Amino acid sequence: MDDSPPVTVIPPTPESGLGFASWLREITEAARASLATPHYPEDLPRGHGETVLLIPGFLAGDWTMHSLRDFLRHLEYRVEFAGVTLNLGPTKGFLPHLEQTVERLCGERGAPIAVIGQSLGGAFARVLAHRHPEKISHVVTLASPVRFPVATPLESIIKLLEPLHGPDVMALREEIERRPPVPVTALYSQDDGIVDWHSCLQDESETCVNIEVSGAHSAMGFNPEAQAAIARALAAARERTVQASEAP
Repeated sequence: MDDSPPVTVIPPTPESGLGFASWLREITEAARASLATPHYPEDLPRGHGETVLLIPGFLAGDWTMHSLRDFLRHLEYRVEFAGVTLNLGPTKGFLPHLEQTVERLCGERGAPIAVIGQSLGGAFARVLAHRHPEKISHVVTLASPVRFPVATPLESIIKLLEPLHGPDVMALREEIERRPPVPVTALYSQDDGIVDWHSCLQDESETCVNIEVSGAHSAMGFNPEAQAAIARALAAARERTVQASEAP
């Protein structure tokens, strides 16, 4: 009988196309996207001042979400960073910090907020939705792995940082995998060079959908196609909320 704990990440197979070369390609694409001129189509649905919380991905911070913040502010959303300098994974105090941020923003708004997470940030957004469903109206995940184990060229770095992670990683994994009690829009790309894109697919339902976009994993927040999909998803979630409030 094997009593070893289940693993959360594994090295990619040669057939997957993931590896050091795909990682370098991701870095190049992210740098190129960050220097591109912002694109703000005028035909996208606009917000009504709703609050949106942005959570960065693994080994990233709020500074990687500026493009998406500016895009959503252009659409008249109130956008807030999560206050993350560097996301090292589920370190002690990290999720409690995110929970406190959700509680504060919901209290300031007086209404549930939307949460958008890049990669690991999106996985954490699903956890927040389980723990605070009354405070979160909608989750959007951007290339976020929700099926384990995840094949990634960052496997060795993740293993190196595991001593910093809390003792309840497996319970956290279960929360990530389980369907949240709020609507979830999951964006994924078959061009992903960081995680196996299959791991980003959630079980679909009436309120939980997967949307394919093109482009790199690390540049999804800069990606005009992904940004447009986010705008439509936020508007659709708002429309569902309005319809539910008006139902007899």
